[in-house]
Amino acid sequence: TALSVGETSLVTITFSEAVVAFDNTDVSVENGTLSALSSTDGGVTWTGTFTPSVNVTDTTNLITVAATYTDTAGNAGTGASSANYQIDTQA
Repeated sequence: TALSVGETSLVTITFSEAVVAFDNTDVSVENGTLSALSSTDGGVTWTGTFTPSVNVTDTTNLITVAATYTDTAGNAGTGASSANYQIDTQA
């Protein structure tokens, strides 16, 4: 099912251990915006709200996490991508 005009989606990013220096600059989203990411469990799980761009119809979109963050021991993170999502916000 595609996201439509006025709809949003909760985005959850979960790591195997706590990470530091992780924020929206580490995440790219296609055809939309992601609200400020926040964690309530010490940096393991991060959430934000995705809002699709208007006047877009696209069946192939990803959210990508870059390998620019570190864990609490200073080890570099690894990049990853979400499952595909669809957008249909054509008026």
